[in-house]
Amino acid sequence: MPLKNSFSTPHLSYPKSAIYSAVIGCLISAQAGAVGFIINPTSQLTGMANAGSTIYSKSIAVISINPAAMSLMSEKQLGGNLSLVFPDWEIDEAWDCQAENNCADSNVAPVSVIPTFGIIRPMDNNFTWGIGAGAIAGAGFDYGKEFKSRTIVTENSVQVLGIINSIAWQMNEQWSFGVGLGIIYGKYEQDMNLPSLNANVGNDITEVFNLVGDALDCSGPPAVVAACRAAAIANSNLDIESSAENFQSIAHYLDGGSGTDVELEGDDIGAEVILGATYQYSDRHSFGMAYHYMSDFTFEGDANIYGKLLSDEARQKQDSSLTWDMPQRFIISGAHQIGERLDIYWDFERVFFDTFESTDVRIDGYPVIVLDRNFKDANRYAIGGEYHYNDKWTAQFGFSFDESPVDDEDRLADIPVDEIKKIAFGGLYQYSPTLSLHGYMSIELLGDAKIEQLASIDGHKIGHSVQMESDATLYVIGASFSYKF
Repeated sequence: MPLKNSFSTPHLSYPKSAIYSAVIGCLISAQAGAVGFIINPTSQLTGMANAGSTIYSKSIAVISINPAAMSLMSEKQLGGNLSLVFPDWEIDEAWDCQAENNCADSNVAPVSVIPTFGIIRPMDNNFTWGIGAGAIAGAGFDYGKEFKSRTIVTENSVQVLGIINSIAWQMNEQWSFGVGLGIIYGKYEQDMNLPSLNANVGNDITEVFNLVGDALDCSGPPAVVAACRAAAIANSNLDIESSAENFQSIAHYLDGGSGTDVELEGDDIGAEVILGATYQYSDRHSFGMAYHYMSDFTFEGDANIYGKLLSDEARQKQDSSLTWDMPQRFIISGAHQIGERLDIYWDFERVFFDTFESTDVRIDGYPVIVLDRNFKDANRYAIGGEYHYNDKWTAQFGFSFDESPVDDEDRLADIPVDEIKKIAFGGLYQYSPTLSLHGYMSIELLGDAKIEQLASIDGHKIGHSVQMESDATLYVIGASFSYKF
């Protein structure tokens, strides 16, 4: 059973993990409090920094967080949420980007609008059913066409959305168990700008990355830079000197000129499985836990190439694919009633990112590009509470800390994730016995996301002059409702 007190508390919607969304096509292009690129989308638990996520039974979000907690909800109900995420994300380049004319655009992450929705229905024989849909993972950045990382990324986005069908069974007054089965849809887009080179030089794009990375590290007086670039060209496995056209093109590119635009896009369908349980230790103390499995993606689609990419053709459209490993997750939560007015919640989450070792990019007609990721397992910690002023009003507060899933020496510009500190506040209002309303805000302080190279390809780090940090804060506001019928 859920925590009890003498005041009525609202039944509202909270999306986290694979949360319901009324608009499946919405783009979640900025992280909303997540470990790595795993999203903790926003709803009423945002007011507690997502603490108590597997035991907070006053929310239909349990459909996709911990299905077992649906057994603690005795009435049919639906809920929805609308959240706005305002990023303030600036890049602090370690090089003189003004002189080189390759600074990042201001505020590289866009504003996100996140709508959500879900429904729960108790059934016979201690079973409860629920269905919901929403965002699971997402990230997106637009550095601009001239940014120094353009060889790897100028703009990208990844969105993972899911529909979860869950069922729960209450075994007795202490134990409940649940399972959720879902379909997840992922979409990936990434734009790059590489030197325009014809077919005489070969067909290995990895060698282009290596050449550009070595040439970007050249510094000093013009004569020294010219000699360094000439050595990089001579040491590459590309036959740049096979034609004057290639030699002029690479020189133009290294001086800041535009090259060949490559736009990768693809999508895939996978599966998610959620197993959960709740345990009511006493009327004042309860616990929940959940395990999430998500299948990996191979985003299949097209590579649109505008310019000569190791080819004599000025325009190509090739089949392409990109691998993306999704982590498994384990979450445990507690809920504790302190007196008659205060409830305290906590969360511990382990995200198993260590399988995300690389991304394989395949474009028909070219060798495979292997981008090293070297992600590691990371934890999320959260604590929050609710203070019940009366039977109408409840105040929320919370703090969370998410560890970085990648070390500084392995982080790349296309996934600049780091630790996150979140401070959150919210308010719940019981408008009537059947309708409750909620508003919240949070401030999320993202780590500096330090980057120390252009890329790491097949274990070889290149472009050590591409060093930068981020100054990033996310401001999240939103409103939720819950209706019992």
